[in-house]
Amino acid sequence: MTGQEQGSPQERSTEVELLSRLASTLRTVGTHAPGNKTLESSVDRLLSKLTQRWSTQGAVNIAAHSSSLFLDEERLRLQTSDSLVLQYLNHLFSSWGVGSLTLPPGMSREEVYQLLEVLVHGSGGELQTLEQQLSERYLTIVEVYPPPPESKLHDVPPSAARTYGAYLGVAEDIHRAVQNNAQIRTRRLRRVTQTVVDQMLRDQDGLLAMSTIKEFDENLFTHSANVAILSVAIGKRLGLQKNRLGDLCLAAFLHDLGKIMVPKEILDKTEPLQEKEWEDITQHPLNLVHILLNQQHLKQSIMRALIGGFEHHLNYDLSGYPSLYSKSSVTLFGRIITLTDRFDGLTTPRPYRSRNYTPYEAIASAMSQAGKKLDPVLVKLLVDTVGLYPPGTMVGLNTGEIGVVSRPPHHGSPINRPQIRITRGVQPGSLVDLVETDDGNRYLRHIETVMDPDAKGQFPAAHPEDDHWKID
Repeated sequence: MTGQEQGSPQERSTEVELLSRLASTLRTVGTHAPGNKTLESSVDRLLSKLTQRWSTQGAVNIAAHSSSLFLDEERLRLQTSDSLVLQYLNHLFSSWGVGSLTLPPGMSREEVYQLLEVLVHGSGGELQTLEQQLSERYLTIVEVYPPPPESKLHDVPPSAARTYGAYLGVAEDIHRAVQNNAQIRTRRLRRVTQTVVDQMLRDQDGLLAMSTIKEFDENLFTHSANVAILSVAIGKRLGLQKNRLGDLCLAAFLHDLGKIMVPKEILDKTEPLQEKEWEDITQHPLNLVHILLNQQHLKQSIMRALIGGFEHHLNYDLSGYPSLYSKSSVTLFGRIITLTDRFDGLTTPRPYRSRNYTPYEAIASAMSQAGKKLDPVLVKLLVDTVGLYPPGTMVGLNTGEIGVVSRPPHHGSPINRPQIRITRGVQPGSLVDLVETDDGNRYLRHIETVMDPDAKGQFPAAHPEDDHWKID
C-alpha cells in the first residue's frame, strides 16, 4: 500500500463512510437473527455503498492493520469519532489473521451477507480456516490476504510488502492444492500476479528490495516470488504490454512448481547427488507440465506458463535439460525465466553450497554467460534494471563507510552508482546516493570493495528495525 492519505475532505468522508457502514453492518450481523428487518436494511445500505464504489473503482480492497484503515491501498485519515470503527475492524481482521480482503464487483446481496456471517460467526481464528469457510459457502470470489510484516521496512512502500506477502500466501495455497490433488485456485493466483504487475508499473524498486529477503523457512516459495518479480522487471524494460506482463509473471511464479514432486530429502541433500537423484531433479520441468495439464479450464495464460516453466533449464544455446531434438529456440518467456531463475538461485542459500554468490558476483556470472547459456539482450536488461551492484549487495565505500545497496541506480544514471543504506559510519541507517557530487562536480563516494557477510551472499535490501542497520 502506498500509505498515502486521502486527499479532499469529500473523498475522505466517502471512504470512511463506507468502512463505517461495514463495521456497523458487521455488528448488526452479530446481534440480530437472519431475517431481521434492521439487519436486512443494514446489509442493503452496505451493498449500495459497495455498488457505488465498484462502479467507479472496480474491486474494493479493505485493509485494517498497524492501527490504520486502508481502502484500495490508501490510508484513511480518521477523526476521533471514527476510533470505534478503527478499533472494531482492526480487532476483527486481527482475530482471523487477515490483513486485507478484496470484494469483486457484482457480488450479490446474499454473497455479501454470507461473507459478513463468516467473519462474525465463523469458527477458528486463522487465515487458512477463514479461506476454507468462505470456500464452503461458495465465496471463493472473495480474496483474503495476510497482514504485511509487522516491522517497518526501510525504503519499501507498504503496498510492496503487502504484495509480496500475498504472493507468499498464494504460493503456499498452490503447493497445498497440488499435494492434495486439488485444483489450483487460478483466479486468486491471477489476481495476485496482476497486483505484482500493477505495483511494478507504479514503483518497481520497492518489490526489487523485497525480493532480496530470503530468510524464510520455505525457500521454494520466496524463490518463485523473486523470480516473478525480476522477470516482470525485465519484461517492463522490454516494453511488454500489461496483459503480457501478467502472463510472464504467472509463468515465472509457477516455474518451479514441479519440484513439489521431488522428494524433499533430495532437494535438501548436502552431499553430491547420485545419478538417480539427479534424474529426479531434472524431471521437475516435466512435472510442472503434468501438474498444469491436470488443471481444469486451461487458459492461454496457463499454457504459456506451462511452456515457460518447461523451458527454464534450457539454455540460450539449447544445452541444459530436458534434452530436446527438434527445438530450434527457446521462447521469450523461457529465456527470461532461465536468466532470473539463475540469478536469484545463485544468491539464495542452498544446502549443497559452502558459500553463496553475492549479487555482484551473480551479475558477473550472468555477463560471462551472455550469448552462450543466456540471452545477451536479456542479460543487458537485467544489468540495466538492478545495476552492477544489485540491491542486497554489501559494499565498502571510499569514505570508510559500509553499507547495503538499497535501490538500483536512478534511470539514466551510471550502473555502478546505486543508492546505499549505511550500516557503519557516522550516520548508521542513513540513505546515500552515489550520484551525489561536490561543488566541483566530483562524486562524493564510490564503491571500493564488495563484501560477503558470513558467506550468506547478501543482506536484505529491505531490513526490519533501525538497530539492524548498525554494525558494532
